[in-house]
Amino acid sequence: MKSFSFIRCFLTVWCLLGAAVGNAQAEWAELMKDDDITYVWDKDSVRAVHVSRIAWTMTLVTAKGVKAPNGEEYQSSMARWRINCKTDSFVKLSESFYAKPDGKGREVAFYESADWRPRDAAIRPGSYLSLLKKQICTNADS
Repeated sequence: MKSFSFIRCFLTVWCLLGAAVGNAQAEWAELMKDDDITYVWDKDSVRAVHVSRIAWTMTLVTAKGVKAPNGEEYQSSMARWRINCKTDSFVKLSESFYAKPDGKGREVAFYESADWRPRDAAIRPGSYLSLLKKQICTNADS
């Protein structure tokens, strides 16, 4: 009888957690769009770390045959960035490539920066990262 109560309790908790996770949706906003590619960012993912901001972006690819670093085709990717608001630079912390649009389907490849301090790169004017910086660093102490 105890095992039946435990299973019932476990299933109840599992269903409640599933409902909570199912309702959690990112609020994606468009950064840049053209015929073959769209860049969006998750407003809820932004975290302040001193003069830097951590944020997620998603790239949606409409062109056929676009390949991930491992050679497999993908339709979307999600990347986590550290944007330095003061030095106008960035580091890509991680990126996952997905077989389907909107970060869905099978993860076909991924990239993560090394644990040791990666080098920052300059944000190029007119890029989607410059638009992201403008969105997330407007209230930064720079």
